[in-house]
Amino acid sequence: MPRRRRNWINDACYHITHRCHERKFLFKFAKHRNIYLSLLFEMQKKYHVDILDYIITSNHVHLLLSAKKAKNIPLGLQFLHGGMAQKYNILKNREGSFWRNRFHATRIESGGHFGKCLFYIDMNMVRAGAVAHPAEWEHAAYHEFIETKQRYRIVNIERLLECLDFNNVEHFRKWYKATLNEKLACENQRREVYWSKAAAIGGEEWLPQAAVDTGLKHYKVKRFQTNTGEDICYL
Repeated sequence: MPRRRRNWINDACYHITHRCHERKFLFKFAKHRNIYLSLLFEMQKKYHVDILDYIITSNHVHLLLSAKKAKNIPLGLQFLHGGMAQKYNILKNREGSFWRNRFHATRIESGGHFGKCLFYIDMNMVRAGAVAHPAEWEHAAYHEFIETKQRYRIVNIERLLECLDFNNVEHFRKWYKATLNEKLACENQRREVYWSKAAAIGGEEWLPQAAVDTGLKHYKVKRFQTNTGEDICYL
């Protein structure tokens, strides 16, 4: 069955997930995650894509993206993930796929839903049991959020603040640290799969228009209860 063509929306926020071929741990070594980071840095400059959050795990990646010209997002991802596959194969003297099928994109409503997606991404390696705190995983936006990374910044902090309705970076950092501590104290760290499976996530009033914008002719608004007992609506 041919893949449905997506309508990309200018200035919208998208959660991108892409898994390595056959779920292999092709990002097992830091040197390969560093290659991806360098390409991500290059991609945002070349294609004018705003990076709002990211994490490179051992076998998949999460990105939170936006762009004034939304068509630049798939073009940028083609450059980014195509380049990663090419560089990895050259280094390993191998042929074959690096990625599993095509990336998945979920549109995220700005504000509270955007904030929840942010922590879903940042808590990834904690849920996996690889680290006890996001600070322990080097290849993630966490280090830019708390200002420990000074050079080669990837995250567009100004655009991030807009999506979260913050007008001050210090207020954001205070909120981020406090909310992260709450997440870390939560014993139930189950994976909330809809963040990587849904077409769009947001409020009940926002979702129908998001479905139209995305190009969905048939859709159903569903509900899911989060780890903290909140209801999330999604398509």
